[in-house]
Amino acid sequence: MTNEFLVSVADAVIRDPITKAGIAYGKANITSAFNLSMSSQDVRAGINNPLIYSYYHTRELGVTLSQAIFAETFLALNVGGTVQTGAVNVLQTDCIVLSSSGSGVLSSTPIGNVEVFLPDGTVQTITPSVKNITVTGANNKMVNAIYTTSKMANQITVETVKPPSIVDLTLIAEIRSSDQTTVKKYLQINIPRFQIAGNYTLDLAADGVSNETLEGRALATTSSDCTTGDYYAKISYIPVTESIVYSNIAATPSTIYWPKATAQSTQITVSGIRGGIYSNTNITSECTFTRVGTTGSGIIVGSTGLISTSASAIPDPTTIQINVTYPSGSLVDYVMINVT
Repeated sequence: MTNEFLVSVADAVIRDPITKAGIAYGKANITSAFNLSMSSQDVRAGINNPLIYSYYHTRELGVTLSQAIFAETFLALNVGGTVQTGAVNVLQTDCIVLSSSGSGVLSSTPIGNVEVFLPDGTVQTITPSVKNITVTGANNKMVNAIYTTSKMANQITVETVKPPSIVDLTLIAEIRSSDQTTVKKYLQINIPRFQIAGNYTLDLAADGVSNETLEGRALATTSSDCTTGDYYAKISYIPVTESIVYSNIAATPSTIYWPKATAQSTQITVSGIRGGIYSNTNITSECTFTRVGTTGSGIIVGSTGLISTSASAIPDPTTIQINVTYPSGSLVDYVMINVT
């Protein structure tokens, strides 16, 4: 028996929750955490106050991602904004060695005055002539000029009331087995509606690089069918090379009753059975359907499990067996057709 291990960190795919257009693809994550929690209300009664019932409620699903690569995406998602590209006013700093007359040329065109920091710690406010400045008493000195200029840049505005973004988040991680070094399965966690928490810290250190963190909680997604309730996420275990192994198959209906001389058509549905906590799987498209013998030649056995005939081809009262195999005969069930 081999054991399976979930290794390293997950890649993160962030998409628009409605259009599914790509927003970010994180492949340089340092940590990726998936946390599922619930609260409970205990009911106790009787002598010594024993626990007789526990009501679990307020299920939450949280995710935290930390990446080494610095980009605009994480900040924009945290503030619920977009990255605007265009001409913006930015602060420019120039180190200039002035001439013998105290004049120098800036690297960009200032908007407004220029603040010049002299070596002795004093500051002069200079009105430039286009890019040229002249500083009194600073002949042949090295100065630092600080001013506002216009440049093409990406810009994010942190608004006061705008909430963080809601995105479609998918985590993809590797599952490896103890007897092999290759990936055996992929774990894929899809959260259709992930609400970013809006908590963002940018730590800068002299001896390191900054990491960015994205955290938040899943919002409920309305189910699209009548059997599954509203949900936070869908978690898939995707085998790389192995197919899913079933212990048995079940074809339904097991018996079909057809009146003679009446056109009929019935679709056979095949379920793959794994047992335990695993639900049955519809594997009809992976099965083959074969009529046993030559009786009932007027009945057409379709490759997809559709059994049909016209009124003129209905045989005399008889019993016809249809073998259902998955795959290559390793698992077999059968359907009986009774023509009356």
